[in-house]
Order: sequence, then structure tokens, then C-alpha cells
Amino acid sequence: MNQSPRILYFVKGGRNARLTKESPREFLYGYCDLIDMGCNIQIMMDSQVNLEKKFNKIQSGINTLLYFVFGIPGWSVIQLWRYKHYFNEVDLVFVSTNTFGLALGVLCRIGVIRSQVMYIAMGLVEPSTPRLWRYIFKWALRDVKVLTLAQADATNLSATLDRHIPYLPFGVDKDFWQIGKYMTEDYVLSIGNDRHRDYETLLSAWKPEFPPLLIVTRIPLKTSAQNIKIIEGDWHSQILTDIEIRTLMQKASFIVLPIKQTTQPSGQSSALQAMACGKTVLITNFLGLWNRNLMLDGINCIFTGLPGDVNALSAAVSEICKHSDQKKIIGSAARRIIENELNTKRMALYLYEHMESFIGKPLIAKS
Repeated sequence: MNQSPRILYFVKGGRNARLTKESPREFLYGYCDLIDMGCNIQIMMDSQVNLEKKFNKIQSGINTLLYFVFGIPGWSVIQLWRYKHYFNEVDLVFVSTNTFGLALGVLCRIGVIRSQVMYIAMGLVEPSTPRLWRYIFKWALRDVKVLTLAQADATNLSATLDRHIPYLPFGVDKDFWQIGKYMTEDYVLSIGNDRHRDYETLLSAWKPEFPPLLIVTRIPLKTSAQNIKIIEGDWHSQILTDIEIRTLMQKASFIVLPIKQTTQPSGQSSALQAMACGKTVLITNFLGLWNRNLMLDGINCIFTGLPGDVNALSAAVSEICKHSDQKKIIGSAARRIIENELNTKRMALYLYEHMESFIGKPLIAKS
């Protein structure tokens, strides 16, 4: 009997906590669903190669110098070289962070890692990325299968790497993020911690007559508005559990996600989670909006104007507050697009096809 190809998911610490039934599966990027399909997959945390530890002065100096000059995470390259046997024992290594993707790409390029590497790049290249870094990325990733989670990001990276970079539709766990049985409460939710969240525009746009606004973030914010409350929340430290976040979404009147201009898919997980809960999501019309074929303004979400447009955001909030029926219609359509397209099972099927094509043999061996 032929043996199925061995796949290694190499992830940052904390992902293993998402393996329970009480947690959503989306941040495992198809791991659970591919196992359910019969694929031969194991998972490895960064702690197994001592990458979760804080740098000492020498390590920090090496890493800072190589990153500043070349855009390469130098210490990760060195550390993964030391543990190369973990990666050379499998057929395919899958990673979903820029640090691991670039480090393994360098090691593949110089022949240290012999396995195939597949890497989901997230905002690797922005307009401000130095030209030298772009050349280095193109060199390092020549033999790596690169995917992105946003259409604009795929287009941008295709130009940098001088080859077609596919867009992988990211999907959330539709069985975890569901329409709740709670009564909708009179508050609006905004949530997220990445550097592209534009909470300053949101604070400026929120009028005294608007419903109470709850912002869940670790980003330092200050406001004197009586109808705005800011609470601390972070995915990594789990100040709020996934279940608590789900409850906040299910009870909210609607969700608003202000985003700065970027080609990265900022707000993607929060938007899709809320849509899976049957909520209307108001989101900025920014370059990195991940899928313009499925995210349809006025159908299953609402675009609130261009990044930084305070008046447009304020007008969008004012309009949706006046039309409760519209919230129900858009929320229902939002849930349907998650059920049909943007869910973890569909994401796993796309990944299956890419993996099988990349390694050139079936992922599930025939008996």
C-alpha cells in the first residue's frame, strides 16, 4: 500500500489551544478539516525549535541587523537550520506566518531544507517595502509555494515575485460562529488589534446620538464620549475567550470595522466571524478587502467609504441605525455567504488542491 504524503503544519504557539471543540478552527488554516478528509498531517509549535523564547543581546543584534538590511528574520533562519531534521522528515511543510515562510524559503534556496514548503503570505509586501527586500524575497521564495488571503495582496505579491500568486479564500468555522439565540442589545461592536485598525476615525465619526459603541482592543485609545466604552481584548493572551467574543457579536446590533489603507486583509477574521453570526458588518472600502466578488456592498455587508473618511463612516452608521429591517436582510445574506463559500471546509478543499498539485501526488494514498 502506498503511503500518504507527510504534511507538517509549523505554527506559532497558541494555535494548539484552538484544537478543542470550544474554539473555532479558522486560525489552524484547514488543519482539522484536512485531517477529517484523511490527510497525513502533524502539527509542530515554534516552542519545539526554541523560537518562542526571547532573544538575548547577541541573538537580538543578529536578527535586527539582518532584518533591517535584508528583510530576513535572521535568528529564525539560524534556529531552523539547527532543527532541519524535523522538516526534512516530511514531504510538505505548511506555514502561515511571514517569519517562518521567509526563514524556510532561505533554507530551501541554499539546500538545507529539502522538503516542499507552502506558505501563506500576509502583507509581506507593502508600497513602503524597500526595493532590496523585494529582490531578497523573490530570491528566497523561488522554490516556495506562496498563497495569500486577499485578492489585492495576491496581485501585489505576484508583481514582486514575478510569478502568479494564488488567492486562497479564507473561511471561518461556521459551526462555531453561529446566529445566537440572544435578544439583540442596543450596542455596536468594533473589535481587533492589528496596526491597520483606524479607531481614531471611528471615534471621530461616533456622534452623541448614536447607540453605545463597545471597542474591544489592546490598542491604546482615549475618549471622553459618554456612549463609547473601550475594553481590553487580545487573541493571543485570551483576555476574552472565543465564546465571550462570539456572545458579544451575537448580542450586538451590528459590527463596525474601520480600516486604514492597506493591501493586507485587515479585519478579515472579525468581519467573517460576525457575518457567520448573522450580523451586518460595516467595513471600510480599502485596497486589501479580501474578496470583491463575494463581499458585496449593500447585499451582505456595507462599505463605509474610503479609509479615513469620517463623514462617510458617520453617514453609514446613521443610515443603518434608521433601518432595522435592512440589518436583518443583510445579516441573513451574510450568514449565507459564510455557509456557502467563506468557511473552513471550503478553505481546506482549496488547500487540498494546491497541496496536491504542488507536491505532484495524491494527498491520500490509495489502498
